[in-house]
Amino acid sequence: MRITSLFGAVVAMTAMAACDEPRAGDDACGCDEIEARSAQVNGALLNGALLNGALLNGALLNGALLNGPAGPSDHIQLKKINVKGEGVADDARLEGSALVVTSNQGEELSGDALDDAKLHFEVKEGGTTRQKMLKILDVERLAPGSDVWLFDVSLKVDSGGWGPLCLDNTGEPTQAILLTEVWNPGTGGRIAPAAGSVTFACRDTALAKCVEWGYKPWLADLREVHQACTRLVRADYCGDGVSHTQQGTVIHVLDQLGIQNVDPDHPFVVEAEWGPEGAVCLNADNMRLGPQALSCELPACGAPFASGGLLQSGKIVGAP
Repeated sequence: MRITSLFGAVVAMTAMAACDEPRAGDDACGCDEIEARSAQVNGALLNGALLNGALLNGALLNGALLNGPAGPSDHIQLKKINVKGEGVADDARLEGSALVVTSNQGEELSGDALDDAKLHFEVKEGGTTRQKMLKILDVERLAPGSDVWLFDVSLKVDSGGWGPLCLDNTGEPTQAILLTEVWNPGTGGRIAPAAGSVTFACRDTALAKCVEWGYKPWLADLREVHQACTRLVRADYCGDGVSHTQQGTVIHVLDQLGIQNVDPDHPFVVEAEWGPEGAVCLNADNMRLGPQALSCELPACGAPFASGGLLQSGKIVGAP
C-alpha cells in the first residue's frame, strides 16, 4: 500500500495504552517475551494488555488524544524531514511499513539511508502550538528479506535531551513499526485517518505484535485480520477497549490462512474466536485468566471457525 505525501498531513502517534495497564504478576524480566518475539514460535504466542506504547502522546503531550475524538483542533502535523547529508526532504510517504523519503536532489531514500534523519512536527493542543522533533536512530528489517521495517526512534523532550519514543513492558527502549491506520486508545477501534496519517506502533504492544505475527494491515486481505488480532492479543472480548489479560501470557493463535498453524508442542483448549469488533464466540471456562465478568454476552464456540471469526485463540493446557 502506498500513501501519498505525508507533508501537510496529520500524523498520529497516540499512546494507545487503553483502559487497562499491565497488572501485578506480569513478567518482570520480559526475557521470555523477547525470545518468543524474535523466534516467532508458530501457534503459541505472547499476548499483552497494551494497544500501543508510543510516548509522543500521553505524558509528554499532556494526555491529549490527537487525531481522534478531540477533533481537528488537536493534531500533529509533519512539517519537514531532514536527512543526514541530504538536507530537507521534498516528500515522504509510506509503502507498506517502509518510510520512503525523496531528497531535494530527487533521490528516493529508505531503510538504513534514513539513519539519523530528523522529523519535525508541529503539535497543536487546545489552541497552543508546540514544536516537536523525532530522530530516527536506526532502521532495520524484522528478518532478512522481510517487508516489515523496525524504526528505533528518539523524541526530543522539553529539557533539550533525547528520550526513546517507545518503551516495552519492562520500561526498556524498543522499536516501532509504522502503520497507516489510526486507533482510538479508549475503544481499541480504528479512527478514520486523514490522508497520509501514520501511527508509530511500538513493539511489545498489540498493534505491532499482530504485524510481527504475520497480519500486515497494509495488505487488503489482512486489514480486518490485523484488527481482529489486536482484540485477541488484549483479550478485548466485548470490543469495548477493555483488556482481560496480563502482559506475557502465552496463548495459542490459529487462523485459516496458513499464517499461524496448530503448534503441536503447546496443547490448548479453544478460548474464543475473533473478528474486528471483538470475540464472536467465547468459552468462558477457558478464558486465559479464568472466568471473568464481562459487559457483553457471547455465545459458546462450536466447531472451529463456525462462528465466522477470522482468528481463534486458545488457552495453553497446563499454563498458570
